[in-house]
Amino acid sequence: MRREHDVRPRVVKPVLRAYALGYLTAVAPRIFDLLRRLRHSNLKWQEQLERLRSILVTSAQLNRFPTACAILIGGATAAPRLVVAILQWILGRLPQRKRSILLNGYEVPLRALCSFLAAWVAFDLLNRDDAWVRKRAMSRGIPPAVIEIGDQSTSKQQHRPPPSFHPRFAGKTIDFTSFAFCRALDLAVASAWTRFRVRCRPFNKQSSQLASLIQKGVDPSIFALSAAVIMWSWFYSPERLPRSYNHWISKVAKIDSRLIQALRLVRQGDFVYGENTGQASLLAGLCRDLELPAAYADPAKTIPIPCELYHCGTGKSCEVHAASRFWRSWQLAMKLYAPLQILAFFRSPKSRSILESLRAAAISSSFLATFVSSFYYAVCLARTRLGPKIVSYKTITPQMWDSGLCVLAGCLACGWSILLEEAGRRREISLFAAPRAFVTMFPRVYDRRYQRREQIVFATSIAAVLTAIKSGQEKNVRGVFGRMLGSIMKDG
Repeated sequence: MRREHDVRPRVVKPVLRAYALGYLTAVAPRIFDLLRRLRHSNLKWQEQLERLRSILVTSAQLNRFPTACAILIGGATAAPRLVVAILQWILGRLPQRKRSILLNGYEVPLRALCSFLAAWVAFDLLNRDDAWVRKRAMSRGIPPAVIEIGDQSTSKQQHRPPPSFHPRFAGKTIDFTSFAFCRALDLAVASAWTRFRVRCRPFNKQSSQLASLIQKGVDPSIFALSAAVIMWSWFYSPERLPRSYNHWISKVAKIDSRLIQALRLVRQGDFVYGENTGQASLLAGLCRDLELPAAYADPAKTIPIPCELYHCGTGKSCEVHAASRFWRSWQLAMKLYAPLQILAFFRSPKSRSILESLRAAAISSSFLATFVSSFYYAVCLARTRLGPKIVSYKTITPQMWDSGLCVLAGCLACGWSILLEEAGRRREISLFAAPRAFVTMFPRVYDRRYQRREQIVFATSIAAVLTAIKSGQEKNVRGVFGRMLGSIMKDG
């Protein structure tokens, strides 16, 4: 009897921890956003409390993230125990030897199967959100009168849409699926690398140095590639990025939207150098704001558009503009990183001093500032300063540089700023950026008939990660995420 009382809490605790952490993750950003908005509103305290209550209640609904977290962790911890108990009861009449033979080596496959089924159920639960489907449909210009959810329409007075009409959208969990897939892929690579290192021992000195160099270069390379994909998407396909991430990049970049639109039109062929395509008015207002000649905005008269216009008031020098970008981005980043580092210091003051915390904030701010400034400087180098001197304008014309090559140069250059960070931070940042780059390869909203494909990827990836954590391979689930999962899933 005492053993049963000891086992039950150990089984339930991981599920409760997962739900609590999932609830905190879901609620905290919404509450911070509410507090930020309330500073600039005149709502009565009753309305403020109602909005807060709505956040707390809706986050606890069954088809929300906290419930999904509890199901996922329960599938990897409690479900295998339940299945084992049932199997032992069924096979209880068999001799001990036969029972051991039947149950030998079943733990890992059983845990993987339970984790897969739990992830399958959690995926279905998260995607049972009719409000999300209606919102996505209306955002694509579909009138509410013709939106159908399953077999039920939102209006009884609507006419039936044609058979080719497919308003049933999916994609709510696309970011979650991308994250799970990237973590499973990282797990597979880390496991393969560990097995390779074990089989090839002992290393000679040269081979050991090569292996160490490869290991140190993986995370910066992943981030540089991810950053290039993300920045390219931000310029030319912003709809493929998460809305909050898109907003954050725009806030840090601080570039006039008219310049971005001009570069997009150049790529589309609607803003052509040497021709009057009727687009001179696009940048005319910016020229007036910066007190620059109106001819700078006319692609028929000025080839290419001078970098001075892209510098947005910092002068003609590309180097001064890059330095200005660095300083402004560093100040913005310090406002974010310094409070976080100080909070971490007060949480565990014995681990490091306040000066070390501020130093860490300055390093992270320098990384972000270098990211921004190197992007802008690489664009200038490619389109006017260095590119035309390496390759003549006859081979690569100004139109070609501004139609994507200069932006590509910035995308390829900015990510290597990660080398300013410490090795541990490089790993965390690269694992953060990789899923956001990967998800840009797919539409954020798609027809629901393809949803099973996403569900298979989601469930398989989740099962691989959770099974590794509970099977003694937690070291291959790298970073803070792996340590956090390990602490959530531990017994007791």
